[in-house]
Amino acid sequence: MRAFSFVHAADLHLDAAFQGFAGLPDSHGHVFEALRRATFEAFGNLIRLCLDAGVDFLLVAGDVYNAADRSLRAQLAFRDGMRRLAEAGIRAYVAHGNHDPLDSRVHSVRLPDTVHVFGKTESSVGFEKEGEPVARIHGASFPTRVVGKRFARKIRREGPEPFQIGLLHCTVGPHAGHEQYVPRTLDELRRAGLDYWALGHVHTRSELSERDPFVGYPGNLQGLHANEAGPRGCFLVRVDETGRMAPPEFVAVDAVRWSRRALSIEGLPDIPALEQALGTLLDEEARGSDGRPVVVRIELNGRGPLHGELLRSGTAAALLESIQRAGADLDPFVWPERVEVRTRPEVDLDRRRSGDDFVGECLRLIQEYRGADAGGREPLRACLDELFGHPRASRFLPDLTDDDLLELLDEVETLCVDRLIPEEG
Repeated sequence: MRAFSFVHAADLHLDAAFQGFAGLPDSHGHVFEALRRATFEAFGNLIRLCLDAGVDFLLVAGDVYNAADRSLRAQLAFRDGMRRLAEAGIRAYVAHGNHDPLDSRVHSVRLPDTVHVFGKTESSVGFEKEGEPVARIHGASFPTRVVGKRFARKIRREGPEPFQIGLLHCTVGPHAGHEQYVPRTLDELRRAGLDYWALGHVHTRSELSERDPFVGYPGNLQGLHANEAGPRGCFLVRVDETGRMAPPEFVAVDAVRWSRRALSIEGLPDIPALEQALGTLLDEEARGSDGRPVVVRIELNGRGPLHGELLRSGTAAALLESIQRAGADLDPFVWPERVEVRTRPEVDLDRRRSGDDFVGECLRLIQEYRGADAGGREPLRACLDELFGHPRASRFLPDLTDDDLLELLDEVETLCVDRLIPEEG
């Protein structure tokens, strides 16, 4: 058998728009343009990966396009990418999904003959390398946006090829935030007798089965909103002369990276101090993005004197505008897409401890345990013995030292403040 390699990609969503970025001022036009081109840039990175790695073929597991009308610009970009692969002798196998079913409006853009687009019913096609059969790819494309429960259930191992692949846009198991399209179980996929299931639809990378067969989602090529944070890309797969597959390698190809960050206002006395802390956060994002621009959503949390100021009308908007100007000037840029204020007011713990309510009693008890000697903390240790002295749990938990107890008391005090007096001013 000849060794071969391929790339497994899915959910290209070419020409998908980032939401909420229309109407940026002219001074930030480079940000808007980078976001507008992001899905196309990510696709270009995918094609370059195929060329640079010298793979034999590319698999695309659905949603090449973002919408059923398939913008002409998206179709031309996909055709041009396929032409570049064809010129290098790299084939492509495509199964359409719920965003780009076969019945959607199609412009007259012809793909190279080296691209095999699966039809509305199950079929398979063999791949030969230097005249030797090495792989067979099975798949089906969504004929319409919604398909029946029996769609593509007849995919089974067949033919002489030693390595066999299933290419399908579907949902395996529960996936929050994704509609259930063509639901499958791992057992159903295993019974097909294939070696690799190249799946699409779920935008978060996941490996559901590492071998016999490998079953996985590479995720989408380009994150499109704050819930698609972190690196996005595809799997690079290599199979040796014995038919043994190396663990698929995830390769990031995203053009712009989404991130979510939290920043506590605790210890920050005023807005300038907060702006400085946010500037440090933006610098960290720029350094940690592998040279990519970043769109970041920031949550301000914690308790502190800034809480009241942040709730005043216009303060959060002015703060966002200020850090957007700073982030847009970084290279690569870091664009704060939103600042969410989830802070709480500062609490006078001494005053609360002196109260005759339940909160005051809890805080006084915590303070008493803090000031007690080792013997005085024995009642607290007795409460924790059920966990730390449990025959099974004790194997995984270290001995509870006095320093550990003091740290736990600090955490309990914070929980009491946050849960019992959330609106303290």
